[in-house]
Amino acid sequence: MRATPLERAESRWYRVLDNPSPIVKQIPTLVATSIAAGLTFAIPDLPFTDTTAAFLGIGLVLVATVHAGILSALHRREGVIVLLVPLLDIMGLGLFRDGTGGATSVFTSLVLLPVVWIAAAPGIRWVFVVGAATSVALLLPYVTDPPSSRVEWLRGVVGPLVFATLAAVVNELSRQQRVRVQQAEQLVTERTAALSDNVSMIVQLRQKEHEYRVLLDSFEGLWASITAQAVIGTDRTGTVTAWNPGSVRLLGLSHDEALDGVRVDRFFSTSALSLLADDSAARDELAGASPLPDGPAEPSDLPDGLQRLFAQADAGRTVDGDIEVRTAGGTRVPARVTVTPHRDPSGTQQGYLFVLTDETRAVEVARMKDEFVGMISHELRTPLSAIIGFLDLLQNDPAQPLTEEQQEFVGIIERNAKRLLNLVGDLLFTAQVESGRFPLERDEVDIADLVRSAVASAGPHAQREGIELDLRVGDEPIPLFVDPGRIGQAVDNLLSNAIKFTPRGGRVTASVRRSDGGVQIAVADTGVGIPEDEQGMLFTRFFRASTATRNAVPGVGLGLTITRAIVLAHGGTMDVTSQEGVGTEFRFALPATPRTEMLQVLSRPD
Repeated sequence: MRATPLERAESRWYRVLDNPSPIVKQIPTLVATSIAAGLTFAIPDLPFTDTTAAFLGIGLVLVATVHAGILSALHRREGVIVLLVPLLDIMGLGLFRDGTGGATSVFTSLVLLPVVWIAAAPGIRWVFVVGAATSVALLLPYVTDPPSSRVEWLRGVVGPLVFATLAAVVNELSRQQRVRVQQAEQLVTERTAALSDNVSMIVQLRQKEHEYRVLLDSFEGLWASITAQAVIGTDRTGTVTAWNPGSVRLLGLSHDEALDGVRVDRFFSTSALSLLADDSAARDELAGASPLPDGPAEPSDLPDGLQRLFAQADAGRTVDGDIEVRTAGGTRVPARVTVTPHRDPSGTQQGYLFVLTDETRAVEVARMKDEFVGMISHELRTPLSAIIGFLDLLQNDPAQPLTEEQQEFVGIIERNAKRLLNLVGDLLFTAQVESGRFPLERDEVDIADLVRSAVASAGPHAQREGIELDLRVGDEPIPLFVDPGRIGQAVDNLLSNAIKFTPRGGRVTASVRRSDGGVQIAVADTGVGIPEDEQGMLFTRFFRASTATRNAVPGVGLGLTITRAIVLAHGGTMDVTSQEGVGTEFRFALPATPRTEMLQVLSRPD
């Protein structure tokens, strides 16, 4: 409904008067002074007794008005610089009073206008400012013409006291008004929040009711309403039985074509399915689940990876991960897939549901971000290396030896430069991994011996911190085809973290054991632990748990990111279990046979 002209006018006046600018507050004083000056000129009985003082007072009021105009143009409404306007008014009106009769002037009450302005400011101190300013203004006539009687002196003292009392009353009323306004605003905020919560609850209830009705009607209604994701229903043989609009958009196959005997493995490569099945099985193993038996005997013509995914879904285990989808036109699209059993209302399994989310944009954003980080890190390495090189020359220049103090300063610079160089190296490393340009120099090594070496290297650190370092590795060699430098770096990172987060007197245990199809390495500690709601973010770059910041443990949050990147580059998986105040265990599993697939882009942790 459009507002009437009267309503628009009232709205404009409300905006002006609700929070008036300095010039609006100054207008009454300017108008009153102008009227008083006009009356003095027009009425013979109101003569100027001191023309200089009167005109000087009018000039001060005009200066205050100009100052108020400038402040209004600058949108300044509060502060001492704003209250300078009424203070100038008080001085100006005091001079005008002095020039129009002094103590007997009829214009003494004009001082009330700026007094009320100052008194309305927050803080009791402005009451004393009013008392001091009005005392100066009202006692100005006594400077040139001292009173001859005590009554006149008393009049000069009582006036400022009256104005100060009035200021105190106005100040208290303004304070109470501000309190009421704050209470009203708080009440409005609370009621708005309560109303928003109620609306949100109603929306949620309606949404749940809608979902319930859709589920009761059929899964077809739900699939037809989803366009942002591809939802594919299959029977137990993998043949497509349901195809929502999101599937048409993502995979490029019409509804009728998809339901014409198309099998779901048409959209995935055999290697991608095998990789997803291996990752899911490895996560289950790290979580303590027992291995599943071989895939179902039928349908025997399904790819092995798909059969294993179906078996995991049948067992009620989580089956999700990143996978490359092949559209009907032959285009390859990065996606996130989730596989769950499809059951009818009675609980009988009818087939499987595939939910595919297009990750093209996320992968592209991650790639651009990693390229930017890699570029910046690379540009930083050159000047840092030059700084460290020249610092070394500075320290070892026999022609100009440094003093002890200079050596100390140069040493501090060098340590921090090397620290920054290491951080830049870590950033470059993670950028290489996440962009898929991470090379591995594989060789057959004894994993048990590699872990022994890492524990031996961490021994002095643990001893300094008063922590017992325990190694649980059998005598039998465990050969594995890996990059020994990178795996050693991963174990070093886990041991270093465990020692940092374990208080004096605690224990850190490193262990190696064979697992189905590979080796599992674990590092456990009796440290401060990690809150459960933060464990999902541990492998995110620069993330630090609250227990780390609370206990002032040094670090930048890259160690676990790098460790996980190394493990995933080897085709392995990594997991963590932790309890706050009890301890933490990090585990990673490496496959016995290295995968030949290209390294996946690690856009985010699982």
